[in-house]
Amino acid sequence: MATPTLAYDIDASRPAQRELDVRVRFAGVTADEVEFFLPVWTPGSYLVREHARHLSRVVALEPSSGRELRCVKSTKNRFRIARDGADAIELRYRVYAHELSVRTCDLDPGHAFWNHTGVLLWPLGHESLAATIRVTHPPQWSLHCSLPAGSHALAASGPGEAVVRADDLDQALDAPVLLTAGPRLAFEFDGVPHGIVLDGLGTISPPDSLVDDLKAIVAQAAAVFGSNLPYANYLFLAMFADEGYGGIEHRDSSVLLMPRTSLTTARGYRDFLALAAHELFHAWNVKRLRPRELWRYDYERENYTRLLWLMEGWTAYYDDLLVARAGLMSHQDYLDAMAKNVQGMRTAPGRFELSLEESSFDAWLRLYRPDENTRNSSQNYYGNGAVAALCLDLAIRRASSGRHSLDDVLRHLWQHTFEQDRGYVLADVEEAVRTLAGEAETELLHAMVQGPLDPPLADLLQDVGANLNSEDLGRPFLGITFKAGTTIAASVIRGSPAFDAGFAPADELLAVQDLRVTASNWRTVLDAVARIGEPLDVLVARRGVIVGLTVTPSAGPGTAHIALDESAGPQELAARRAWLGAN
Repeated sequence: MATPTLAYDIDASRPAQRELDVRVRFAGVTADEVEFFLPVWTPGSYLVREHARHLSRVVALEPSSGRELRCVKSTKNRFRIARDGADAIELRYRVYAHELSVRTCDLDPGHAFWNHTGVLLWPLGHESLAATIRVTHPPQWSLHCSLPAGSHALAASGPGEAVVRADDLDQALDAPVLLTAGPRLAFEFDGVPHGIVLDGLGTISPPDSLVDDLKAIVAQAAAVFGSNLPYANYLFLAMFADEGYGGIEHRDSSVLLMPRTSLTTARGYRDFLALAAHELFHAWNVKRLRPRELWRYDYERENYTRLLWLMEGWTAYYDDLLVARAGLMSHQDYLDAMAKNVQGMRTAPGRFELSLEESSFDAWLRLYRPDENTRNSSQNYYGNGAVAALCLDLAIRRASSGRHSLDDVLRHLWQHTFEQDRGYVLADVEEAVRTLAGEAETELLHAMVQGPLDPPLADLLQDVGANLNSEDLGRPFLGITFKAGTTIAASVIRGSPAFDAGFAPADELLAVQDLRVTASNWRTVLDAVARIGEPLDVLVARRGVIVGLTVTPSAGPGTAHIALDESAGPQELAARRAWLGAN
């Protein structure tokens, strides 16, 4: 009996068409029928994206004769082929690729990028089968992918062609492809090769320190886990455009998307480094260390977990922290970044409605599908999870007199779950915290992730010589956020003066106390006429009708700010350095 073989040919040589031409050849099969499937989501992005909607008609042939085989679409993302005595099966189809994001596929005259989750129809029941992937592309582009090159017999024949090999389905789907004429910079850390591909920068040059800065971040990430790097090589695929932001992790690579001008300012460059640090940290936390329910992915349906506050929230805590520890961000810049997370937490009453655990479980419904009521009904396990991680880290440092930290919790989890070839459960996290700090800190963890999120941050920050306060405290407050550049309400905070007055999302604010307001002056006008506790007459446009409302402003909560305490003593300064590194 012949051993089954699987080979893909992906043609990206006509980028102006915005379509990838794909051929799949599956040989050595003996079953009368074979079913192929396409994933419905991309791991790392917890939303069913229905990648199959971008497929053209799928045609099945016998390669040796060209005879067409019966191909029936059996579900939204599956295709059943009757072999009818054929010696092999070949599928032919096209993938529409014109969505520039880190999760999907994009092909234009400037580059090609795709996740294999949206491209590779795979034979069901053969997830452990190895596959070769041959890519044809414009000769001025180079292929960048963490998959190893194909064997000598399958090697590319010349410019405009490349061949890679995956050991199985999981490896294939966890290795996106970027084709570009952009440069690739290389460095080593601890003898392990790393690379970063820069696509779409145009005439903008990256900072001269980029390679050294990334190397410093790798060093800090490795120090958290206190072990050798978990990969044999690593590749950052960095795409730049006029706008856009995002990142997604893979086992041996990551994809980054940012505005190309971000590398030209100090703030933008720090944001880029933090994004790179976030996705790199996932090489440990998520791609290897991960919950039991995600130990094996099901690519055809939602994979539920209540632990995204650790997977993403703790990673969101460490991204800026790694940059600070690498000496690439001042202590105050780091505290400013954390203050934004605190502000986001404070202004979203949904943290009192759904816990971090519940919001993690509902990620498939809420986080990637925000609406006007999201801030009132749920919470963001990224930013809020980062705040909870900060509090837990400082609490562990306090309880252990600085001997232990959240770093040690992650090392403990790594050693007792991943290195034991299993995913973790909440009890594993609790055991790690209890061992390193104590019962009180374990109870704090419970309170923050299973109940309303209202952590004792101000008290804990004093240990490291930092003060949490609020700027513009008491300023007249309505509780409305507007769509950018308009006075149309994007959301209305539950329990706020505007909410109590009946102000609704999509209402357009026209006037306050008979004074016309615009996107540029509404705050100035409000400050001029508003008094806390005194009713205001406002006019709004609601579905084509002018409506008058009476709103009574309250004292605003202000904007969260975390400042270095200039009077901090030697003990607090030493604790701060142990936490954030040398300034």
